[in-house]
Amino acid sequence: MKMPAASLPFPGLRVRLRLSHLAESFMLVFFAVVMGLPVLFLLWSSLNVAAPGKDAVYSLANWIRGFSDPGTLSALWMSFLLSVVRLIPAMILSVMVAWLIARTDMPGGNTLEFLCWFAYFIPDFPLVLAWILLLDPSFGFLNTLAGVLPFVEGPIFNPYSFWGIVWVHTSTNGIWFKVMLLTPVFRRLGASLEEAARVAGASNLTTLRRITLPVLAPMVLAVAALSLIRGLESFNTELLLGLPAGIYVYATRIYDYTRQEPPAFGEATALGSVFLLVLVVLSYFYWRYLRGKRFIVVTGQAYSTMRVKLGKWRYWALGGCLLYFAVMMILPLSFLLIGSFMRRYGFFNIASPFTAAHWQNLLMDPIFLSSLKNSLIIATATALAGIVLYSTVGYLVASRKSRGAELLDLFCWLPWVVPGILMSLGLLWLFLATPLRSVLYGSVWGIALAMTIKDSPVSTQAFKAAFLQLGPDLEEAARVTGASWGYTYRRILLPLVAPIAATVGLLNFGSALTSISTPVLLYSAQSRPLSILLMEYSFTGELERAAALGLLITLIISAMVLAGRRLGLKLTGS
Repeated sequence: MKMPAASLPFPGLRVRLRLSHLAESFMLVFFAVVMGLPVLFLLWSSLNVAAPGKDAVYSLANWIRGFSDPGTLSALWMSFLLSVVRLIPAMILSVMVAWLIARTDMPGGNTLEFLCWFAYFIPDFPLVLAWILLLDPSFGFLNTLAGVLPFVEGPIFNPYSFWGIVWVHTSTNGIWFKVMLLTPVFRRLGASLEEAARVAGASNLTTLRRITLPVLAPMVLAVAALSLIRGLESFNTELLLGLPAGIYVYATRIYDYTRQEPPAFGEATALGSVFLLVLVVLSYFYWRYLRGKRFIVVTGQAYSTMRVKLGKWRYWALGGCLLYFAVMMILPLSFLLIGSFMRRYGFFNIASPFTAAHWQNLLMDPIFLSSLKNSLIIATATALAGIVLYSTVGYLVASRKSRGAELLDLFCWLPWVVPGILMSLGLLWLFLATPLRSVLYGSVWGIALAMTIKDSPVSTQAFKAAFLQLGPDLEEAARVTGASWGYTYRRILLPLVAPIAATVGLLNFGSALTSISTPVLLYSAQSRPLSILLMEYSFTGELERAAALGLLITLIISAMVLAGRRLGLKLTGS
């Protein structure tokens, strides 16, 4: 006799499945609107030659005007060239540092890993200002110092050049993010093959070259691909150092189009559409590779905590890592502090070169106080919204094997496919077209929404990895006891991933506090965040006040990271 539905062993199962299906459907619709529509707008706008407010007229004229300009092709080529040139040494260094931290007996590994996290949070714009103080051909400290040598004629360093941009970008964004991704992979690598190689008499370097790296090659290549995509989107360093030298990448070219009078939005979106297609292809293959895979695979059988013994080289390795950190972080931050107290930025030889007036003027400036309030609201809202949204998305992607979950996972990669300035342009028009334009357009809430969208790749993958590690047993046990899906998710699963949630919140808070390319087209005088105020100071020649503000942002970020470590957030593998 067939049992009625009400007498099935688990009568609440259908309700739970329906709730998770509704959550998946809601997330799909939400991300399709806030991520898909801006991208569609960019493609549509590149073909629309009508003036704003007029009926659409479709033509390839925007594409023709944009790509008939020799500067456009030059900017595209420069974007790829800069990204590839700085990627190669950064990947080599990142692999070596991650291996030293995770697989060797080098002392201070956990401290170095935390320093990489710390450096990742430091905003790049203040560091660029510091390198200008160090390397500027006219007043740079290192050039002045080198000028006293009898065989040196003229400046030997120039940040406003191709190699200057490569150097400064390596300092600000070079290895920190890559080490953060690679260190857990090296740490969780099964030890059986390495131990067999050592038994066979292979040296440490031979084992690394012939065993470890080939085994980890897929993940190393995935990190390289992700770094290449992010490098192609780079904006801040190229904006501050490239424009004075006439060096354009595609992101600064788009920014230049949007700042013209009148703005050339058609040409900007045409250029963005081409780059978008390239990034879509790269990101699609990256997503296909990562789909269904775990970021950290812990195996009870092959896992080993045995470290490679470096002997006397362990202290040399530690010294090399600390020297790199000192040159790339401590040196520029120290000069940023000095620059914030200089009467005139870079002029060491004038009478009474130092003053605290810039700090006094900054802290008493009503625009600064308003921007500080805006930034804290945006960063806090971004952190909280990111935890709520992406914990749900991460759970759905990890637990549901459906087309909808795969599509949701793909949607969450879009912000790294669409550069911040292009997403900013797309969201600007989306805000203007929605009935909520008075709430979103030119407001802190619109910027917070944009920043929440921007941080979706890292946030989603972090929660996805955490939920994949939990396994299905806990949910099955809760299901047997009759717990609803919402109760199981809220009271059982979320507490177990609380450290990841706090880390994601920390990441999103720091990103929202320092980003420039995402809010650059969305802010108004009332919603201006600190990062935009920093950019305005830099472009109006107020470098002393910019240095003070940059240092203040850095101090806020540093306090946040140190507080997170004090509270026990999972920022290292120990």
